[in-house]
Amino acid sequence: MDCIWAYGMSYISKFLQNEDIKLFVGYVLFAGFATLVDLGLLYSLTEFFHIWYLYSAAFAYFMGMVTNYFLNKYFNFKNRSKQIVMQFGLFAMVALVGFGINQLVLYSLVEFAKFWYMSAKVVAILIGLIWSFYGHKKLTFNIF
Repeated sequence: MDCIWAYGMSYISKFLQNEDIKLFVGYVLFAGFATLVDLGLLYSLTEFFHIWYLYSAAFAYFMGMVTNYFLNKYFNFKNRSKQIVMQFGLFAMVALVGFGINQLVLYSLVEFAKFWYMSAKVVAILIGLIWSFYGHKKLTFNIF
């Protein structure tokens, strides 16, 4: 049993040493925090301020995007480019595609599949995660 455990831990350690895997795990952690910002605002604006869920989702997504940009720029990708306005513009363009995916999935699941908007949002986030990671890795933090 100890041999299996040691082999498993060795495999996981080697797997996590891959640079893309490290970046992806970091991206998921920081994007996870940004997602909490997004979900918290979506719920608060919709439930407490009675704003239509798609409007709430748009504002919440933007605030999560700003959070995600700064966390990933400085802590995950360790990008020190001083061209923040240009870089954030590229980040926003990649995120805008993610936003389109997010809103389409959210609307479709709520209006047609009758999901609760918060459950639909979680599904939308998971679908957009891969696009966002690779878009930001290959474009935003690779060009600048």
